[in-house]
Amino acid sequence: MLFEIKADGDTVVKIELELEQLRKLFHGDTSQLQLRTSIPTSTPMTRVQAEELLSKVDPKSARFLRQIAANNGSITWDSMREIFGIAKKDDWNAYALSYGKGITRAFRHLLQSKSARLVWWIDDDWKNEPWGSDLVAVYVDGPALQALQEAST
Repeated sequence: MLFEIKADGDTVVKIELELEQLRKLFHGDTSQLQLRTSIPTSTPMTRVQAEELLSKVDPKSARFLRQIAANNGSITWDSMREIFGIAKKDDWNAYALSYGKGITRAFRHLLQSKSARLVWWIDDDWKNEPWGSDLVAVYVDGPALQALQEAST
């Protein structure tokens, strides 16, 4: 995975992570790795809101959100397919146009926001990695993750 930071059009930082080496370092268990950004990407919510969200979405979506909370903010595509019963390995629309849309709709209604975002992903990982890779994943972070973790206990 390549990270590049530019200032005024000039590259000032270029970092390449050797993801396979990281996996080896963690003996294949990447569950302890967390993607962190300085500003959370998920729109914040409270524990009470998380509890309400979990009660409003369908059972598979609630299980999905609880699994993200248990995994410290991420879930792989293969795990998503198992939860939602998606047969085709590359059928993103089976999630996005059904469960994903339902989760987003319920979250936005709960927060009374047309732009609230709970679940997010890194486009390049989905484009560049094999569908079975641990990097092909979705995330919840920040106060929204903490609220889901509290609501899931």
